[in-house]
Amino acid sequence: MHHEKLLAFALLQGLFAITPGPAVLLTASHAMARGTLAGLRVALGIQLANVCYLSLSGLGVGLLLRTSPIAFHALKLVGAAYLAWRGLAAMHDAWTAGDSAPAGTAVNAARPFTEGLIGQLANPKSIIFFGALLPLFVAPGHALVPQYALLAALCVAIELPVLGAYAVMASAAGRLAHSARAVRLRQAGSGACLVTVAVLLALVPLVDR
Repeated sequence: MHHEKLLAFALLQGLFAITPGPAVLLTASHAMARGTLAGLRVALGIQLANVCYLSLSGLGVGLLLRTSPIAFHALKLVGAAYLAWRGLAAMHDAWTAGDSAPAGTAVNAARPFTEGLIGQLANPKSIIFFGALLPLFVAPGHALVPQYALLAALCVAIELPVLGAYAVMASAAGRLAHSARAVRLRQAGSGACLVTVAVLLALVPLVDR
């Protein structure tokens, strides 16, 4: 691969990474409610989904998904429904908790990772995007697997620190208030963010007009 192509891909991926979207919203909401580590777990789940989509794009599945509206809508609605359910559950817990609620709420350590993974997998536009983008940066006359692996590694190396930075900032903002009421508000806000992401994913069209 030419260095110029790698640099162009890195710049483009960096631009997409810092632009607020569902991935940033998911990461920040967990970090604000449960701390930096929870946000980082979400970010790792998102990156695993990206690697899956990059791999599938390399196999040409992106074209198949693009030409199958039923598969597209089924995939995004299942993921959106899961996130909406988790968000509503968090809002319900915050609403029903008393003022003596503890400052920290125990949570399954795997849940943020799972929600990050499902949240990103629920956005099939990622595989369509990667399926259309990656061929522009590979050399067709050479082995494709190493090139796709390199691009996947570069994607993770760029986006993971960016999401980590968002997690740190959101966690710091969440620590500004320590009262039980503030904890409940943060939990309710986190749930509202999950519901918002679910709505955004459910409404995303197959092809931009």
